[in-house]
Amino acid sequence: MRTHVALAVLALVVASVIADDITKMYKNPLANGFGEDINWVKWEDAIETALDEKKPIFLLIHKSWCHACKALKKTFQQSNARKAFKTLSEYFVMVNTEDDDEPFEEEYRPDGKYIPRLLFLDQNGDLLSEFKNKKAEYKNYSYYYSSPADVLNSMKDVLRHFGVEVPELKKGDKLKPVKPAKKEEKKQEKKKEEKKEEKKEQKKEEKKEEKKEKKTEL
Repeated sequence: MRTHVALAVLALVVASVIADDITKMYKNPLANGFGEDINWVKWEDAIETALDEKKPIFLLIHKSWCHACKALKKTFQQSNARKAFKTLSEYFVMVNTEDDDEPFEEEYRPDGKYIPRLLFLDQNGDLLSEFKNKKAEYKNYSYYYSSPADVLNSMKDVLRHFGVEVPELKKGDKLKPVKPAKKEEKKQEKKKEEKKEEKKEQKKEEKKEEKKEKKTEL
């Protein structure tokens, strides 16, 4: 009887610990909606942590009132790239600053104060300016991201630069953003138009043939 009671108490303790861990995971005050399961670090601790852990810094700057920031946050929550983001995050010192928490040094505003902007820094906190969004929607805003896939691709590029291999993602190709295939759509439309023209020409030819036949009959 005592053994059963002891086991029951132990089970309750284990369940309580697991519940506490889950609660902590989903109540990470530094997540700001970008993933409570990510090991986020305060900006003021980022450089020291990066030097200790010998990792580059992932610095996402956003605002709570910004519609584009909210959209990026939402796509990250819903994206099938979530697992890859979690995996890649373990190779960076992860920082996301909201509202007044952002660094105000000009170095972190290389092409403006727009938001959201994602910067990659070395262990000393110096900007790795070459790592931009290769598929940026706006040419003048090189560090603007709206697609999780583009964020992941830049993270991979940074890791390659430092010679870091991620075994879980080694076989995978670069993730492609889920965007409407405009070129394909145009091709399909063009084909439809061509078919319509072909049908028109066929009808014209048929009418001509009919006229010829009538003339020959007369």
